[in-house]
Amino acid sequence: MADSLTFDTRTPVDFAIIGSGAAGGIIAKELSTAGFDVVLFEQGPYRKASDFTHDELAVLYRYELENGGYRNSRQTYRQHAGEKAETRIGRLPAEYAQTVGGSSVHFTANLWRFRELDFNERSRLGPIAGTNFADWPISYEELEPYYTKVDWEIGVSGEPGPFDSPRSKPFPLPPIPVNSSGVLLERGAKNLGLHAQPEPLGILTQPFNGRAACSNCGYCMWFGCEVGAKSSTLAAMIPLAEASGRCEIRAESAVFRIETDAKGRASEVLYHDARGNEQAQRAKAVIVCGNGAETPRLLLMSASDQQPDGLANSSGFVGRNLMFNNHAFDETA
Repeated sequence: MADSLTFDTRTPVDFAIIGSGAAGGIIAKELSTAGFDVVLFEQGPYRKASDFTHDELAVLYRYELENGGYRNSRQTYRQHAGEKAETRIGRLPAEYAQTVGGSSVHFTANLWRFRELDFNERSRLGPIAGTNFADWPISYEELEPYYTKVDWEIGVSGEPGPFDSPRSKPFPLPPIPVNSSGVLLERGAKNLGLHAQPEPLGILTQPFNGRAACSNCGYCMWFGCEVGAKSSTLAAMIPLAEASGRCEIRAESAVFRIETDAKGRASEVLYHDARGNEQAQRAKAVIVCGNGAETPRLLLMSASDQQPDGLANSSGFVGRNLMFNNHAFDETA
């Protein structure tokens, strides 16, 4: 069976991919279905849709899906190199899911596209002191075909709004029905002269690609989807990668270093398995998709005599410019 595939750790695979979320899960599918041998590393367990629950205590307060659970989380951060790194108080600072599918499993599934103007803000607005504010090296027009490919492969529901950028194809699925609070929002927006539209979501409103439609349970943000309607890589991409017969999902495998050869090219991935034993997988190429916190940490931990400032860090920017998204919580509720 595809899901029992195991590659020899001493024989180099074509690609070792670290992280199975929105980037890693898709890349694993693309490469394995193109005929390459892939090992997809994930530090969390391999949960199936049937493993997800609506247990609010476990998910929201004990961080069941995040960072190995509350007791196992040891995240520290600092603003400058001279400061002591400290653990933040309250919710975890980088709340990413440790599970096959990564944070695409527990995200809210809102999938807005950037607009044309988002790609050249530096040119339009000018520099911002103390930042590395820059235009993107690509345009919306160049990226649009890939937005559309994702829409139609994972399943995105929605409808264009009055200010949306051009689309080469329509949404593959109609939008989620507007509920009572949404109706009030629409009315309020209209009274203010504003325009409301259904949010584009990676949530199936109809059966799609062999997956069931949303059951409208309301447990999207922070929770895994027990019917597979949320378009996570776990539901939409990883099954295709495994079905290729060329992708091994190596769950509960925490990568801590990437080794390089005499030419400075990545050649081996070092990791701890589920029992805490150190293991190593040889690879012809390594792709790091560990999110905005774990990717730079791994690259910096992979420093060598050839690359003393960290792997792929000739710019000196690895580990810098980390930006968090803010949320509002009432922890006393």
